[in-house]
Amino acid sequence: MTTATGRRVTAADVAREAGVSPATVGFVMNRTKGQTISEATRKRVLAASQELNYKPHHAARALRSGRNKIVLLVLPDWPLAHSLRTNLEVLTHELASHGYTLVTYTPLADSTATPLWAILEPAVVIGYGQFSDEDLADMKSLGIRNIIPDRATAQPSSDFTSGPKLQAQYLLGLGHKQLGFAHPADPRLEEFVAARLHLVEQVCSETGVPAPVVRQVDYQDPASASAVTAWHEAGVTGIVAYNDETAADVISAAARKGIRVPEELSVIGHDDSPLAARFLPPISSVGVDMEQLGLYTAGIALHHAEGHPLPDVPTNTARIVPRESAALLVRRR
Repeated sequence: MTTATGRRVTAADVAREAGVSPATVGFVMNRTKGQTISEATRKRVLAASQELNYKPHHAARALRSGRNKIVLLVLPDWPLAHSLRTNLEVLTHELASHGYTLVTYTPLADSTATPLWAILEPAVVIGYGQFSDEDLADMKSLGIRNIIPDRATAQPSSDFTSGPKLQAQYLLGLGHKQLGFAHPADPRLEEFVAARLHLVEQVCSETGVPAPVVRQVDYQDPASASAVTAWHEAGVTGIVAYNDETAADVISAAARKGIRVPEELSVIGHDDSPLAARFLPPISSVGVDMEQLGLYTAGIALHHAEGHPLPDVPTNTARIVPRESAALLVRRR
């Protein structure tokens, strides 16, 4: 990417090699729309750029334009579940339709790598968790002003409260008076597990039924079957599962113990993932409109980057998706 004299290859070098103007080189390399450049000229420019090993200097271009059309999404160290993948797909496409590229980044506690915001100099940085004071100061020292959430801005909305409440309310509405709460073993989810359990406990308390019996399940752990046995012996007839995968683990463990679902044990998951509809029995679940939430997050980014109107906060994004794994409680005579 340098000339024989050690100088960096520029668009002007490519232009001389191809016999065109530097502007034409820019149009071809940046794939600028609306330019009437012949296919022959385009191929000549690309051949010259390859011969000279030239690549556009995106950082310099960003400095000239005053901004880099990158939105950096900083994710906590979460497993990439179906709901999050859906959210990212919608966010990616919506930003791309406005000329922005979404880049995701997960900083790890034991990593010594340079934070990606210091390398990319993005137009907007969005966090799906709170940034530390040190990270905020670092970003601002680099001239990054569009940070979400900053201490003065709200975190992008993601309806984490409706789902667990709907799960518990649905089972209670089917006549189940003693619930269980099933959660996975993944330590990365501890905060989410605690938050969802608290919401289920809240519904139980408000309804006047006992607190849920909490057990961990994992398809890789044979002891998961004993959790189902413990629930059965404690009179639990309805299980609120952390997500659809956990619900599937509960149903599988019940089958191994000869406990029928939903006749003896009703189970409801969360996320309405493809697994829920494909499992046997199909898993009742809570669907969260991650597409709407993805569009909302994109709207916040575009508001900060380009002054677009601030989008309305999504409401009623969670809903019950009833299937065969949860049914009316039938008391044995």
